[in-house]
Amino acid sequence: MKTDNEIKFIPADTLREMGKKALSAAGVREDIIEPVVEGLVWTSVRGIDSHGIRLLPHYIAGVKGGRINPDPNMNFIQSAPAIGLVDADHTFGHAAGMKAMKHAIELAGESGIAAVGVKNSSHCGAMSWFAHEAAYKGMIGLAFSHATARVKSPGSNRSFFGNNPVCLVAPMQGEEPFCFDAATTSITFNAVKAAAAAGEELPPGLVADAQGYETTDPARAEQLLPIGDYKGFGLSMMVDILCALLTGMPAGNKVSKMFGDPMSKKRELGHFFCAINIASFLDPHLFAARLKQTAEAVRAEPALDPSKPVMVPGDPEKKAWKERTRKGVPVPGRVWEEIIGLVDVTNLTGTQAK
Repeated sequence: MKTDNEIKFIPADTLREMGKKALSAAGVREDIIEPVVEGLVWTSVRGIDSHGIRLLPHYIAGVKGGRINPDPNMNFIQSAPAIGLVDADHTFGHAAGMKAMKHAIELAGESGIAAVGVKNSSHCGAMSWFAHEAAYKGMIGLAFSHATARVKSPGSNRSFFGNNPVCLVAPMQGEEPFCFDAATTSITFNAVKAAAAAGEELPPGLVADAQGYETTDPARAEQLLPIGDYKGFGLSMMVDILCALLTGMPAGNKVSKMFGDPMSKKRELGHFFCAINIASFLDPHLFAARLKQTAEAVRAEPALDPSKPVMVPGDPEKKAWKERTRKGVPVPGRVWEEIIGLVDVTNLTGTQAK
C-alpha cells in the first residue's frame, strides 16, 4: 500500500509540464508561468527541495486566495544610470525577481555594475536561480530577499528578522558557476517541522523555544538561532536594509508570514539584485580560470574522512543536478498527490513518475 512518505522520482520535463498546466488552470498569465515553473524545477533538480516544486500547491493556493496576482501590471523605473526598481504588483516573486535581474544585467553591461530592487513582491524561491542568470552572461550575480521573522535576536527572547538569504554566483572555467547561497541560520523551519513529524531530536545550537531558551526538541522550537550569534543576526539585518528599507517594504518583525497569515493577505516582500560586469575589471576568461584554480586548490585540501572530499559552495548542488537529471526529482508521495490534484494528468505528454 502506498504511503504519504513514499518517494516518487519525477522527470524534470514532467514537473515542468504539470507546473505549467496547474498554473494555467489557476488563471496565471503565460509570461508569468514560464519563470515560476522554471525557477521551481531548476531549484528541485539542484537538490534544494525546500524551495522547489513542493511549493507549487502553496503558490496556487495564494493565487486562489488573492495573495498572489496572476495578471500583474509590473513596471520598471530606472532612477539612475545603474539603479532601478521593479514594482511587482503582488505577483510571483520568481517572475518579478527575474525581470529585475535581467534589468540589472543590461545596466551593468553599460555601467559596469548595477543594482535593481523589487517591491510589492511575494516569495521568490531560491536566490541562486536569479544570480545564475548573471553568471551565464559573464557577470557576478548577487541576490537577496528578506523573510518572516524567525531568527532569535541575541540577548532577546524574541525574533525580529528572518533567516534572510545571501547569494553570490560567479562564472567558473570548465564547469557550472561557483555558487554560495545560504540563509543566516543553520537550519530552516521546514526542516524543524520535518524533524518534529519524524519524532527526531535536533542537534544543539539550532533552535529556541517560544521563551527564547535553546532546545533540541523540534516540537518546542519556535525560533531559529543565527549562525555565529550576532554575526548571523547582523547579516539578517543587512539583508533587510537592502530588501525592505531601500524598497519601502515592511521590515523586520513587520514582514508578513508565508505560513500562518491568511492567503488573502499580500506578502509585500522586497528583493535586491546586483550584477557586476567582470569585463570592467579584467578579462572574464582570466577571472573564470582563476576562480577554477582557487576552487580546485580548496578541493585538493586533505580530507579528515577520505570518503568525504573537501568541497566548495555549490558542489553538492552540482552533484544533485547530475543525479536528478538521470533519475528524476525525488518527490514525497503526499506532495506528488497534491500536484496531481492540480492538473488533468490524462493530457500529460512527459515521461511519467517512476
